[in-house]
Amino acid sequence: MKKALGINAVFSGLSGILIIILRNQLANLFGIGSATPFLITGIVLVFFSVTIIFEIKRQNTAAILWIIVQDMLWVIGSILILLLDPFGISTTGNYIILAVAIIVFLMAVHQGFHLMFIDSLMGSETNQVVFTRIVPTSKKEAWKVVSDVANYHHVAPNIDDVKIISGEGKGMVRTCSHGKNKWSETCTLWDEERRYSFVVDTKTPSYPFPFKHLIGTWEITEIEPNKTEIVMIFDFAYNKRIMNLLLHPILRIKFKKIAEELLDNWEKMLTKK
Repeated sequence: MKKALGINAVFSGLSGILIIILRNQLANLFGIGSATPFLITGIVLVFFSVTIIFEIKRQNTAAILWIIVQDMLWVIGSILILLLDPFGISTTGNYIILAVAIIVFLMAVHQGFHLMFIDSLMGSETNQVVFTRIVPTSKKEAWKVVSDVANYHHVAPNIDDVKIISGEGKGMVRTCSHGKNKWSETCTLWDEERRYSFVVDTKTPSYPFPFKHLIGTWEITEIEPNKTEIVMIFDFAYNKRIMNLLLHPILRIKFKKIAEELLDNWEKMLTKK
């Protein structure tokens, strides 16, 4: 993803600088009387390049999607100019527009491909997303709150109700519901005051999400006596591989929103103590 964005940043930045420097020559080459449109285009491209460089480090899904959308808007705009010829651009100018549009389209596809697999574990169809939060409390207090799996629905915005069906610790079975949908989850790991995991029964007919499998792991790590890190790890695979392309960028944003709200709720509970 970083390489794909880097290529886009370099191409956009260099193109913008060259367009600004050569704006008068380009105006003549394109058969346009004014160089102003090229000056504006060059400035926009340089600014666009800077925003991409900023996102290379952040790796924010929504921002990367917006970069891809802007690339595709450039391509669509280029096609409209070539088809409608509203500015009376020269033949040479049209060839340049076509060549740039092809390059931008390929970059958009390249970025989209890597966005599909941004969370994929190497050599696997499984995706993994991780969310962390450092809270100003002891490990013991954090564990009490995070391990209260029977009341998970009070902090998780995507869960309406939880019921413990059987067992405790490893082997525990609970049901979760969201609206009219209901499914079961089994605890496969319980390491007291450290971590626990639940495997979701995604084959339940009423399970509402498009996952072939889903495992959630919650970990607690003491950083200092009154500073604890909460880590949530979700490993999952989609029912169909194509969903990585069609759904993952959007669901990744939704996943983050839910996880951040959940962590916010836990932090509020812990800081009130």
